[in-house]
Amino acid sequence: MRNLGRCVLGVLAVARCQPGSAQLIPFRRALGCVRALVDFNLMTQYRSHTAETSTYTEHYLDMFHKMKDIFLEFRVTKRIRAKSDEQGRELRLDRPKTRERITPSKRRPMRDTER
Repeated sequence: MRNLGRCVLGVLAVARCQPGSAQLIPFRRALGCVRALVDFNLMTQYRSHTAETSTYTEHYLDMFHKMKDIFLEFRVTKRIRAKSDEQGRELRLDRPKTRERITPSKRRPMRDTER
């Protein structure tokens, strides 16, 4: 979780460097949400807790729950998954049927263009 937090926070911080005016608030909320989750995780790893550390832990968890709705638009639903599966099937059907064996060096660019 610690490494994940470092990666995600770094990516969000870099992505936030050049946002448009419409993107600034969502990036701040996403960064705050991930930061609260990482801080909560780090606090729960303490071997012993005091009243102060328990208060911090509760605060970070509350902050996460207040801001987690920023990620709802990226949630995969059944409809999105079905549409993605259908597009994948279409791509596989459109792929030329060749009997020759394709080397991995040729397969990778083909896969990238299909994506």
